[in-house]
Amino acid sequence: MSTRPTPSYGFDGSPFVVTCICLTGGLFTGGGLALFRSPSLSLKIMASVVVLLGILLVFLSGSYFYYVKLGKMRRRDAMLALVDWTGTETVLDIGTGRGLLMIGAAQRLVTGKSIGIDIWDANDMHGNNSESTLRNAELEGVLDRVEVRNEDACAMSFPDGTFEVVLSNLCLHNIPTPQGRAQACREIARVLKPGGSAVICDKSNTKEYAQAFAAAGLVVECLPAVFDGSLRRIVKAVKNR
Repeated sequence: MSTRPTPSYGFDGSPFVVTCICLTGGLFTGGGLALFRSPSLSLKIMASVVVLLGILLVFLSGSYFYYVKLGKMRRRDAMLALVDWTGTETVLDIGTGRGLLMIGAAQRLVTGKSIGIDIWDANDMHGNNSESTLRNAELEGVLDRVEVRNEDACAMSFPDGTFEVVLSNLCLHNIPTPQGRAQACREIARVLKPGGSAVICDKSNTKEYAQAFAAAGLVVECLPAVFDGSLRRIVKAVKNR
């Protein structure tokens, strides 16, 4: 019997590097426990440090794999739940990658459209390319409600007030300068329609985003940090009508 293909939303960063970290942690833990048998107090202290380091490495790599398999799905659902959907929205997903948020939004649409933009950097996500994104949309049954574009978040080509919803997960921190990140936030504010919402999730710089959105006249809400395999913070910003 043939099995139906399932969508793959990718590995953020390098799975090879994280696997090596996990194996190193296991070796440290095992080696430290073996060293702990020594009668020397100094060696026991050293062994304790090595074991703790090994456990930390295993925990970090385990958290990564948890996020890839389960955490990012829960993060997507938490972000999309912050929008009052009508099904008619035009949605923008910045840094769409394999399309997790873009497709999740499209599943909530009836007559609307979900557009994902990216620069398709394989360093950000293993095997990152637009073909994989569209394949996922096809497998999820929303290909007719999505579009992908190669766009820079700091200089988007969309007219002012194009979108009711703008989403982004773990993208804006890749912009290397505070000035660049602030410019991306101004671009988000520009392309939002009056009354539209931006929901931005990232592992760092969220205070910067909140300040930039507030300076652009948006009403900002910073949600408490939550751990879902990585520590995430969500900023929601609403454009005044």
